[in-house]
Amino acid sequence: MPEFNDVAVYQPTSTAYFKKLKSYGSSGVLVKLTQGSAGGTAYVNVSAKAQLTSARAVGLPVGAYHYLTCNSSRYGAGDPVSEAQWFVKHLKSHGIKETEPVVVDVEDGSLMTNPTKDVKAFVEYVESQGYKNTWVYTMGSWYGSRLSASLSKRWWIAWYGISKLPISAKAWQYTDNWKRIGVDGSIDYNGVMFKYDDGKVTAKTKKASYYSWNPKLVQALTPIGIYKDVEFKHRVRYFKAGTQFKIKSVAKSKAGTPRLVTESGFYITANRENVRNWYYVTNPKSVTIIKATYLYKDKDRTQHIRKYGKGTVFTIIDVINWGGIWELKTESEFYMTANKDYVKINN
Repeated sequence: MPEFNDVAVYQPTSTAYFKKLKSYGSSGVLVKLTQGSAGGTAYVNVSAKAQLTSARAVGLPVGAYHYLTCNSSRYGAGDPVSEAQWFVKHLKSHGIKETEPVVVDVEDGSLMTNPTKDVKAFVEYVESQGYKNTWVYTMGSWYGSRLSASLSKRWWIAWYGISKLPISAKAWQYTDNWKRIGVDGSIDYNGVMFKYDDGKVTAKTKKASYYSWNPKLVQALTPIGIYKDVEFKHRVRYFKAGTQFKIKSVAKSKAGTPRLVTESGFYITANRENVRNWYYVTNPKSVTIIKATYLYKDKDRTQHIRKYGKGTVFTIIDVINWGGIWELKTESEFYMTANKDYVKINN
């Protein structure tokens, strides 16, 4: 599942920063744009324009959010609309497209005990101005209690310290320290946050692709669960993206869905959206050593020639599967590991 970030004035504005987010796996960025209304706080994020420009420059989809502080019981029925007008004014001045995601952030202590009607008025105004891809962000403890669950079909829920979101939502903010770089991180279920089609948010489904053969070593691309059983009914725990697993075999559920069986005998997903093979299995043509490794005379890799250090470049003429492990055959017809921890492809 894709992940995305949200930024405010506290985060950098440089293209280098957003390039870093993208390189770490971000699929989009939501920028805090406004707070309050023209007659109230009248806040505009002074970094927003530069942040949006830099994110777009590196190819990241963008959207914007408004921090809600209205209270119609104190300031009258027009208060939420005043905030919506302030938001829309700056959506337009900052070049946010009508198809891009726009979000109302509902979490402030100044809101009514049940701010559902205020949020509804805010959303309805924003949508009336052409911004149909409008989302509601709130805390898990507010969903269904202080805010009616029927308020929106586009919920983005913040809930930390849990392994799985226990409520229905299209996006989940699960950390405020994504990849340990001090920025919020969220999961975009089915990739719907930054996709909009004819007034309907759609999960453009594509047929899932699974490993049906044993990849031997995989790396998690998203947070994934590890299970005691092939049917995924008994989860042991979750592992973060980047975790590697040694695989001993492939099994199938009753429905025929492939699962990867780990070396320790547990089960993880075989979906290529969630895990990737950590060996080169097609000829990379040219590789550079990134971690010192041996070159061998034989496929069994028992007769090593010498160890080559980081930065050494090899021309590759073939990839072979020998004893269930992938190896690279060099131009000089020697053999070396195809493990991506040791060699990287030269583009």
